[in-house]
Amino acid sequence: MVEKVLKIKETKQGILLPVMVIPKGKEFAVIGFDEWNSSLKIRLQEKPEKGKANQELLKELRNFFGAEVEIVKGKKQREKILLVHAGKKSVEESLSSL
Repeated sequence: MVEKVLKIKETKQGILLPVMVIPKGKEFAVIGFDEWNSSLKIRLQEKPEKGKANQELLKELRNFFGAEVEIVKGKKQREKILLVHAGKKSVEESLSSL
């Protein structure tokens, strides 16, 4: 189910995951899937200034996936590609709770 909605790609380092972030929200939340962009939709509390929103994103997603996460594309954009240093099964299990 997750693969039908998200364009996830497995690599040797982990899973590439497209996300769409919405900064300046009331609280951090993984909202769900954006079928239009085939990405994971995430609300951030921080403003996109001086990397604060990216820091919040990485910190919260490390907790969500239980693995290291890094931004590989789109550091200054709302649409980003993340690398989750975990296996496909582990990522899919985390996402299945949404």
